[in-house]
Amino acid sequence: MGAVEDETSADPTVDVPDEALVGEPVSTEGATDVEDEGEEPAEEPDWAVLAEEDPRSPGELLAELTEAEARRDEYLEDVRRARAEFENYRKRVMREGTAQREQGRADVVARLLDVLDDFDRTLQAAGPGAEESFVKGVSLVHDKLVATLRDLGLQRIDEVGVPFDPNRHEAVQQVEAEETTEEPRVAQLFRPGYELGGRVLRAAMVVVEQ
Repeated sequence: MGAVEDETSADPTVDVPDEALVGEPVSTEGATDVEDEGEEPAEEPDWAVLAEEDPRSPGELLAELTEAEARRDEYLEDVRRARAEFENYRKRVMREGTAQREQGRADVVARLLDVLDDFDRTLQAAGPGAEESFVKGVSLVHDKLVATLRDLGLQRIDEVGVPFDPNRHEAVQQVEAEETTEEPRVAQLFRPGYELGGRVLRAAMVVVEQ
């Protein structure tokens, strides 16, 4: 007779326990869920108890407190003084920077005044026989230069008939006025002057009548 077959393996209807398939179950005994709890605020110390336990006398404690308050006030004063000094330093640096920029701009504009004078003389010298296209081209460049300098703050000093101002005018000739005046006045302009930001870069050369 043949070998007797294992009934368990031969019979497909026999149930096999789950433990045999997945192995030993993982024990969860003793495992607990950990909740995220916020920290409790620190308790306010009992100053009365601390004072009773402190070996120092009330007079000594008061003296040390007074000294600590004096040091605190001294530190605060030092901080205030340092802050004020820094603020003054910052403002001084800003003023110096602004002054340097203004000076640099004035230097550049002053060097362009001679170029502007050349344009003026060229346009004045162009007579009726001058080529129209040439005069127009020079005028366009001249107007563009004047507009650029005006945008930078340059102002022309060319008034006639105004009181003579030695800070704005340079008298190169003096004539007798037809009418008596209390102060000398500008009678004629030889060369215009210019000022930038209230600062006279070049005084106007004028004829004064008095």
